[in-house]
Amino acid sequence: MKDKLVKMIQKNKENQRFSDCYLQTVNPWAISEKLLKDNPDMPLRVAKAMTFSIISNEYTRLVIDEEHQEQQQNTDAIFDIKEISG
Repeated sequence: MKDKLVKMIQKNKENQRFSDCYLQTVNPWAISEKLLKDNPDMPLRVAKAMTFSIISNEYTRLVIDEEHQEQQQNTDAIFDIKEISG
């Protein structure tokens, strides 16, 4: 699975953001299964809700990181940071 993800990331590196690649490759059934295995008394509905929460949280974090990085690159392109700090 990890090899497949790495290959997909490399293939789509120029065409697609990592956050979108993550969203397409994450396996919600595996996450739910792990939650249920670790917590056998957990209702299936709760496991599904937690799974979607985990996926949403990680996707949001990735998007925020990408946007921050893009804004930083745009700022660096406009201003020469070395000249300003020197």
